[in-house]
Amino acid sequence: MLRKADTSATWAAIISLVLFFIGGILTTVVPPLVDTTWAKPFENADPAKGPTGKLTPLNELQLQGRQIYIREGCWYCHTQQTRTLLADTKRSGWKGVDSPVSTPDEFVYDDPHLFGTKRTGPDLSRVGGKYDEQWHRTHFRNPRDLVPGSIMPPYPWLVEDAAEFKAIVAYMQTLGRAKDWRPDNDYEE
Repeated sequence: MLRKADTSATWAAIISLVLFFIGGILTTVVPPLVDTTWAKPFENADPAKGPTGKLTPLNELQLQGRQIYIREGCWYCHTQQTRTLLADTKRSGWKGVDSPVSTPDEFVYDDPHLFGTKRTGPDLSRVGGKYDEQWHRTHFRNPRDLVPGSIMPPYPWLVEDAAEFKAIVAYMQTLGRAKDWRPDNDYEE
């Protein structure tokens, strides 16, 4: 059969496809079946302190903010996953501490997942707690006031509607908060 693959393009294509599908199954289907921790929410546990970080389902206000985030198309330009690249962990870091890489157990309660489609704007996977409400207010009103050269369009209607603004900020503050990785638990509320 392998000798036929050397002389026939059809056999070479068939063998290549079989190997491709075997590899695909072994790398994408088998790991989640074997490692069941992927289907459980992330929990940070320090025996000395007890649980210090825990993923919980979003409350009603945060879910409303998530719906606004989806409606306004924020996920088209912003991702919500820290990749294994050094640049990602540094960029999403906090006060000199690199952020942890995103893991499947952080997204257990997400439906649909909002990993993003591309990175036109910065990744938001660890933005929760980095900025206070006033920063978000200014940023939504006119992003260039805080980030000169930003290509993000202004969203003044979010700031003008107090309920929607409160909801989207509540959602943004949840992003990346389940993992206890920042120095001295230094989170802004």
